[in-house]
Amino acid sequence: MKLTTFFQRAALLSVLTAMMAFSANAQMPTDSIVADFNEFVRLLEETHPDPYTNYGGRPFFRRAAMETRYGLVMDSVTSPDVLANRIREFLAPLGDGHTNIQRGRSEWWRHAQARFLPMNQGIIYTQILPAQYKDLIGSKLVGIENMPIQDVLAGFNKHEAAENEMGRMILLCWDCVSLDKVIPNIPEDSITYHLETPEGKQVALTLPFKMKFDSISWQEQCGLPYTDIFPSKQLQFDFVGKGKNTMYLCARSIMARDCIEYMRDNGWDYERELQWLFRQVYRNQEMPSDLNEAIAMLPSFSGEFEKMLLQMKANGSKNLIIDLRSNDGGFTPIVIPTLYQMWGDEFIKKSSTFSTEGYTMISPLLMKKYNTSLEQLSAQSPIKIEYGDYQYEGGNEPVVTQVTDEIRNNVISQMMSSVKDKLMAQKGKPVYTPEHVYVLTNESTFSAAFHYAFYLKKMGATIVGVTCRQAPNTYMEATPFELPRTGLSGNISNSLQMFLPADDPRAKDFYPDLMPTYEDFKRYNFDENTIPMYLLDIIEGNK
Repeated sequence: MKLTTFFQRAALLSVLTAMMAFSANAQMPTDSIVADFNEFVRLLEETHPDPYTNYGGRPFFRRAAMETRYGLVMDSVTSPDVLANRIREFLAPLGDGHTNIQRGRSEWWRHAQARFLPMNQGIIYTQILPAQYKDLIGSKLVGIENMPIQDVLAGFNKHEAAENEMGRMILLCWDCVSLDKVIPNIPEDSITYHLETPEGKQVALTLPFKMKFDSISWQEQCGLPYTDIFPSKQLQFDFVGKGKNTMYLCARSIMARDCIEYMRDNGWDYERELQWLFRQVYRNQEMPSDLNEAIAMLPSFSGEFEKMLLQMKANGSKNLIIDLRSNDGGFTPIVIPTLYQMWGDEFIKKSSTFSTEGYTMISPLLMKKYNTSLEQLSAQSPIKIEYGDYQYEGGNEPVVTQVTDEIRNNVISQMMSSVKDKLMAQKGKPVYTPEHVYVLTNESTFSAAFHYAFYLKKMGATIVGVTCRQAPNTYMEATPFELPRTGLSGNISNSLQMFLPADDPRAKDFYPDLMPTYEDFKRYNFDENTIPMYLLDIIEGNK
């Protein structure tokens, strides 16, 4: 019996690469700018699973490309920064959070800022303000300059790609470049926000533009209160609340030793991801120059998960909270073993009924990314594989009702884990199955972190928090590229995923089962940990 589809699909999902090097802001001939745009369009058509539908079809996609090229020529564009902006605008109709291009260093640093963050069911409230305005923390953002907030969000559709409204809200928080296009005549030195305070008072607040890394220290700014009672570091876990009834696991990234070892052992370029992990996730550790030594320092995702489950088992703990807030992804396959650790053979059987579908475009960039070739791919197929073909996964796979040793061993052999011997030793039995599993999400839960939340939901978990910017039915996987003349780099999706029926209310907005309201955030004083405190009160009967 074939049972490779789910795990093969997982092995191809969600490689979120670290941010690539910014291009220099050197000027160059317009012909070179246009040539790089043409190269980008070629790579997009060659790599993306469907670059046409969201434009209305191939003729309309080509028309958009021609109009962008015409604009570059007529405006005599010579700046890579401007090219990056034009490409981002060209990509807006695609609505794809994994297909992007990085702006040049000078443009990003000139515009980057962080004042308002979107939260909770389309409600936006202030998170960081100059200290003298601390009384406005928690206010709803209802407009910018003379434009209502919903009109601002709608305007972003024309300039930046986002998969849903929460994605547009995140762009609103950070993307001053596009905001200049959405709202005409914004002053050069300041911007006016229209707020509604928690008490219902209307306030117009004019603030000077501030760069993200400017001379103002954090001591001169005011942020949300922070109640430090939950694990907050990568793969940190501990009991929370009363007694040892509830375990809390923090996962800030779906990256760990498991996937780096896999990349190394399969000949992938893994050094950049390894450096990113030490720089962004394990900030308190200096990365050794010996790469194998550095890899050995990293925890295993499924290894730490087993340790946690054994502690829960020893204490008879009923509840597990998995915190995926502000987790923007990594490698989906490293979370699959944790599902087997919690449910054993039951997971193998149930995963065969998930009814998820994936369509992966075979392209030169994909072969380069996975350090393989068409010949190697064809050797695993009954027919010869060519560029432009798809790998189809899911849909008509057989449902598993009885797990044999052969099926189980085949499944485990495909898992991405640094403790595969321990998975084999389970022999289909769970390490421990909590009575209740809760998953925390927020607006920044994305890509592989979304996949983890989705699969946990399929296994019966309760999703708690804020709708994430990742859509269940969308394009997926980040395949890196670099343009030869400007050096601009970014990613192109190479897969299409259909996780839910098209008419499902969650197909584009994966809203949680339990969502704290604005009044709930207000009741918890807009604390950064409102979501876990809200859930813990529900678990312990305080709400």
